[in-house]
Amino acid sequence: MTELNFPPLRDLGVAFPLAAFGLIACALSAVGAGAMLSGAMSGAGGLLGAVLMIGFVAPLAVFGAVFVVLALYMVCNGLAVTVGDDAIETRRTLFGLVVARKRIAKSELAAIEPEIASRYQSLFGAEPIYLLIARDTTRRRRVVVAESLRGEARMNRTRNLIKRAAGLAP
Repeated sequence: MTELNFPPLRDLGVAFPLAAFGLIACALSAVGAGAMLSGAMSGAGGLLGAVLMIGFVAPLAVFGAVFVVLALYMVCNGLAVTVGDDAIETRRTLFGLVVARKRIAKSELAAIEPEIASRYQSLFGAEPIYLLIARDTTRRRRVVVAESLRGEARMNRTRNLIKRAAGLAP
């Protein structure tokens, strides 16, 4: 049996810029909304202008909040993978609580494929960050079995480890 653990707080370098962008977007929308509300009190023209501008400011606040929530999720989630005798099992945790479990039987396992996930990439990183995906023989199911693998060499080492444990490679 082989166990892999991808603990929380492993993607701080990627999550920080997302959170910063989200907070800046929220702050800009709050400043814009404040300026529009003061103009809305001046009369009917100001009120109409404020209503029209809110259509542009409100989505900025929503996008900013989404980026902050995504950054929090990236920092607080963990992944535990167990390659057992008959299956690969994964447990996704959030704040230490199991929120998702997935299982793929070795008899259904077709391949372990690398994938470059755009959400984990950073402008400041020189190497891509990989995920490893287990695919079944019908290619309908997709199970993440490794993530936050910085660089091709680390991805290949982890992929070979999982493949050997799963019986896909000698």
